[in-house]
Amino acid sequence: MAEMQQPLTGYRVLDLSGPMGVYCGKLMADMGAEVIKVEPPGGDPMRRNGPFAGGQAYPEQSLYWLHFNTNKRGITLDITSADGAALLRRLAGDCDVLLETFPPGYMDGLGLGYDVISTDNPGLIYASLTPFGQTGPYKDYKASDLTGFAMGGYMFVTGWPHTPPTRLWGSQAYHTVSNRAYIAVLLTLYHRLATGQGQRIDVSMQEAVAATTEHVNTVYNYEGVPAVRCGFRHGGQFIATWRCNDGYVSITTNTQQAWDDLRGWMDRDGMAGDLMDERYNDRFILRGDLSPHIEGLIQEWTLLHSRQEITDWGQEHHHPWGPAARADELLDNDQLWDRGYYVKTGDAGGEVSLVYPGAPYKLSRSPWRLTNTAPKTGQHNQEIYRDELGLADEELQDLAARGVI
Repeated sequence: MAEMQQPLTGYRVLDLSGPMGVYCGKLMADMGAEVIKVEPPGGDPMRRNGPFAGGQAYPEQSLYWLHFNTNKRGITLDITSADGAALLRRLAGDCDVLLETFPPGYMDGLGLGYDVISTDNPGLIYASLTPFGQTGPYKDYKASDLTGFAMGGYMFVTGWPHTPPTRLWGSQAYHTVSNRAYIAVLLTLYHRLATGQGQRIDVSMQEAVAATTEHVNTVYNYEGVPAVRCGFRHGGQFIATWRCNDGYVSITTNTQQAWDDLRGWMDRDGMAGDLMDERYNDRFILRGDLSPHIEGLIQEWTLLHSRQEITDWGQEHHHPWGPAARADELLDNDQLWDRGYYVKTGDAGGEVSLVYPGAPYKLSRSPWRLTNTAPKTGQHNQEIYRDELGLADEELQDLAARGVI
């Protein structure tokens, strides 16, 4: 039985991205696009990011690399050399998407900017991801994931009121800008179906992060008061994460029934204090001056119970309560394994058994699948340069000797 075609099958992508955009390339590859990861000769610096499978700092075993480059092919190419730039132009002439994360003007300086590349391929979609975009007073600022998270406005509202702004775990700003770029690529591919025209995509990490701050800007616009860090609570204070006797659990009281059920259970345990008084009937009291008193009573009560006990009771009463899962618990989670979210396989060399996270969505006619693991350094050089571009073996040897590939 033939495999079902995926949504992006038939599209070809040149992925020149660094950490800011590598996830965007993965999203396209995992949905069937033929993504060619272009690395400098010797391998991309991302290959040196740990941790490493097997515990040894070996570039081909970087778990960071293995995760973000599934289903891609890989070549090495020095695009700063004249011969390397010429080869990239040839490759781009037969591609649908070019993805890059270089500083504004860098690709133009190599003769590889959109205006040049698109003359050979008018239908090309040229996606550029930068910290602050291609224009504006900040366009030449340097930025890491941490900077993007901070200057996008998210860090200031993350953490506790009495502590400095806090970053979230992982490269959240990089993930966010990659997601936004992925959406933009899909939109421009759809536009091209109707017009036949490609276009330039300019994605700003700062703007991508700023777009995720939910209620923060709205609060300021309507109340004139900057949002503050809420610690273990959501900004609306109807959702909070509490310590219990075996970890932490999230309790949402965004409905009157949920609030009444919570204080009712606390009362049956003899731990409600004065919460059954009439003045606490309105759940919006959680926003007011009495919130510290209420939180103190809830915290004393949750310490009597386990995460699972609170979760099970809440779910039985149709409330969205659930445990704060640890990383090891996610890997052992029956729900995630049952739905096929995790895929167990060997790495590209078949030497180490690895568990790969899959896609957070299921498509009935064109499912996600792990076709191949991340490429080794230069793994597909001959396949692409010789078999597809038609370079002779002697040319490849010369290019390798001169450090072009």
